[in-house]
Amino acid sequence: MTTATQALSPIWRPQAIVLGGLALSIGWGIRGNFGHEYGAAFAGCLAAIVVALLSGRTDWRQRVLYFAFFGAIGWGFGGSISYMQVIAYTQSGQFLSQWYGYVGLFYIGFLWAALGGAGTALAAVAEHKRLVGLFKPILFLFGAWIIQDIIEDPIAEWLQAGIGFDHTAARHKSPLYWLDADYLAAYTALLAMGVFDLTDRSEKNRLWLPALAAVGAVVGWAIQVLLRVAGLDKLLASWLTYPLGDPTYISPQTGQRAFDAHNFLNNWPQWFGDYPQHIGWFIGLLLGVAAYFVRFGKFRQGASLIVYMAAGWLLFFLAVPVFGSIGFANYGGLRMTPPRSDDWAGITGVFIGALLWFRRHQLEAVAAASVISGLIGGLGFSGIQWVKQLLMAPGNPRILTGRGLSPDSAEFKTVVVNWANWQQQNWHSFLEQTYGFVNGIAIVVALGFLATRVPMHQDRPVDERGRWALGIATIFVWLAIPYVNLVKNVEEWGKQLNPDVWTRSMTRPDGSTETTTALWDAPYLGRLPGIGSWQLSPAGWFNLTWLLLLLLLIILIRRHFREPLSVIPVSWLGRGQLLFLVLLWLMVVGNFERALVDWHPQRLLTEWVITVNAIASTLLVLVIPHEQERIAILPPESFQPFYRQAWLRTVVTIGLSGVFFVLTNRLVYPYPAQEESGNAMHTRFGTEADWRAKPNLKNAEHK
Repeated sequence: MTTATQALSPIWRPQAIVLGGLALSIGWGIRGNFGHEYGAAFAGCLAAIVVALLSGRTDWRQRVLYFAFFGAIGWGFGGSISYMQVIAYTQSGQFLSQWYGYVGLFYIGFLWAALGGAGTALAAVAEHKRLVGLFKPILFLFGAWIIQDIIEDPIAEWLQAGIGFDHTAARHKSPLYWLDADYLAAYTALLAMGVFDLTDRSEKNRLWLPALAAVGAVVGWAIQVLLRVAGLDKLLASWLTYPLGDPTYISPQTGQRAFDAHNFLNNWPQWFGDYPQHIGWFIGLLLGVAAYFVRFGKFRQGASLIVYMAAGWLLFFLAVPVFGSIGFANYGGLRMTPPRSDDWAGITGVFIGALLWFRRHQLEAVAAASVISGLIGGLGFSGIQWVKQLLMAPGNPRILTGRGLSPDSAEFKTVVVNWANWQQQNWHSFLEQTYGFVNGIAIVVALGFLATRVPMHQDRPVDERGRWALGIATIFVWLAIPYVNLVKNVEEWGKQLNPDVWTRSMTRPDGSTETTTALWDAPYLGRLPGIGSWQLSPAGWFNLTWLLLLLLLIILIRRHFREPLSVIPVSWLGRGQLLFLVLLWLMVVGNFERALVDWHPQRLLTEWVITVNAIASTLLVLVIPHEQERIAILPPESFQPFYRQAWLRTVVTIGLSGVFFVLTNRLVYPYPAQEESGNAMHTRFGTEADWRAKPNLKNAEHK
């Protein structure tokens, strides 16, 4: 209903705000164990479900599965950004690096929460038809990413056999490596949308695709040949290439140059150096394909959103760390955490692309909510790191040393021993869970802002055309998100549990032995006479079990659409509560199983606190929302003023907070002079900056 006065949404109740914070805090604590995009997606999914239930809006509760689906995807993007080195900058003792670290954490937190807020707000604001339409291109995207994950390593091996790369310490040896970033995922996303566009409609101009691709490849090849004949190819390459390190760096220990300049990586993919003769035609081919889709592509059903985001990833990545850094090579380039990943640049492009798409499609409310969420998330990441450092001050050896106490003195030893237990707490888990709580508040505030301003949706009852999307969302929440996280438990169990059960020894042709994954017989049928052996690895048994669960869920969903299952609540509030509780406890138990095989008392700060918070969240999610709640909605004439105000507040906050955090930190921590000069574990600037003293080298482990 609409009234003349603005009324608060039920989401603003104190208990509701606490529940929103707890939901994402639980998810963020678990994300710390599983890591990256998949863990962040789980956290965002929990929070999105909660805000839909707490909003008091019947239309949002009917969309709870869309909230969960798009909220999870939105929060997942930030999981690719490297941030541990930025945290280390804030503890470096070097003023400029510390300030940079706080600003960097704000920036990363802003991107993470802004995209998470955008995904959640999209489910709240967009028309139902647009939400359902997005599912098909997203499924194309997921399918393409699965194929990429399967073929990426074989392609790398084919390009350069026997290189011995992996996905950890030797990942830079892969010919597909490029600034430690996930650029292939962005390329794959564009390819997936191209395939979707071709299959989505009958395009009479399809023959132009191979024609333009061929013309682009020929032109690119010809340009490279002409440059080589004119003797300009090496000159151009030198202009566009810079080393990822400082060739003039002098080792403090030897007084000599520390690194061979030929051993540095550079700002281009590894295969550019291995196969330079193929660069021209390959780039021309890509540009030819892009020209076709720019001219003829339609990208309907929301596929254009993915195109905007993927293209934004690539364009910003190319513009800043790749090309933009050329003029700043003597300062480590325009890179946030050299020598670590530059995914931050790609995700910045994703955010810019999403904002442009929202504004072009009259979704300014989503853009405004995104920036509001980003502001709180950014301040949360930098602010909680600042709080963590203040809490770690009592008995901190660095403070004692900075005040002139000798480590050999009785006073120093007494203080350190008295506070040893405090100092040895799992403070990083405190940072993760508390920052997650702030992120949950960010979603509550952003969606609370929309709850009384976005007109009530008049969604029709779900028909046959829309049911499939609800089924996909259910499978995504209950099976896909838990699977991509919990499957990692199998590797952890194999490392920590009885090696006689989880591993086996194999003899190579040369007579040597190697330890590999065990094979377990199938019950009863494993070794029947005349049949051989039916065996699977532990991961194989895990995957088989999950496939059976998938089959079960598909059967139950189809049955529920024909005739509702009695176990499924009638109201959307009850369905949302069931959705939340199943996902919550499945992941809480799975997370505990992961930690149990290598348990130590410090894990109490993570697993026990997560369990207690889950108990509290279970109580709150069941007692706070009510079936009938009143909410007054007063839509504004435009969301543009809110959007501009949010950006203004963000800029002011990032400017003031960084200065405040670094100055107050240094009042508490009297850093020694040698740390101020850059002699610390991690610094971004100075003669001992990480990119100078600890670069990634071709023949060494990745930093």
